[in-house]
Amino acid sequence: MTTNLLVPFDGSPAASRAVDLLAGYAGEAAALAAVLLNVQTRPVSLWPGAGLSAGAIDAALLDEARRTLEPAALRLRSAGIAAEAQVRLGMAADVILREAAGKADAVVMGTRGAGALHGFALGSVALRVAHGNGPPVILVKPEDRLPGGLGKRLRVLVALDGSTPALRAAERLVAWRGWLGELEVHLAFVQRPLTVLEQVLPPHDDVLGQWSSQEGREATQAARELFRSAGIDQHLHLTVGDPALELRTLAAQTSSDLVALGTRGLGAAHHALVGSVALKTAALSGVPVMLVS
Repeated sequence: MTTNLLVPFDGSPAASRAVDLLAGYAGEAAALAAVLLNVQTRPVSLWPGAGLSAGAIDAALLDEARRTLEPAALRLRSAGIAAEAQVRLGMAADVILREAAGKADAVVMGTRGAGALHGFALGSVALRVAHGNGPPVILVKPEDRLPGGLGKRLRVLVALDGSTPALRAAERLVAWRGWLGELEVHLAFVQRPLTVLEQVLPPHDDVLGQWSSQEGREATQAARELFRSAGIDQHLHLTVGDPALELRTLAAQTSSDLVALGTRGLGAAHHALVGSVALKTAALSGVPVMLVS
């Protein structure tokens, strides 16, 4: 079965790094099909006296988009991956979501860019795409270490908080073994630190449960059973602190190739992996990050 990937591309270092990720695919190249997408945004207004029609400007923008996509398409085709180039006019996040709907199994995109993505931080375009009820989004930064065995063997750090999106991230990994390769997963549950009040007051059952590791084991139980039933090697890590910082540290310690997490969770009181935490994790991680909503 072919996995269809949508790859927004604007020629920036981040977008080029996302292409590098796919071009280095170590599995059967025929298992992947990529649609490279360049989105051009029409200018809000024209310089007075420019004398250019809207149609002429659209044509020029689309021509520029096609030229931008040519090197990336050639790179993927040279790696044996079927690559189609598409150009569109509009707002980047809206167009990406529309093109991904019902067509793409995943979106693979850089977290910084120019052109259509210029001026949009990870929290606006990339997270709007990740939160847009579309397919999972794999984010790649220019400095990310890329996996050498994607398609053959992949070590993944899976962030869990007991939420449905976090479990969906685990389910997606299991379903994607065909193109990701043999998986080794490290399951991470990050406990919140004790408050000052909790440190000085007599312990209650909820605090004792948290610090006896019970909370972490309960939050990860469904995912552990999922991976166990699929015959996937797994390791459980229970840690305490800021989720994004802890995930970055664990990813480095375990030499993980990918960090996978849900983008909505249980709420700030539980350090759930939502909005700003997902953004911070993607920004701090030294490897690509997969967000599942």
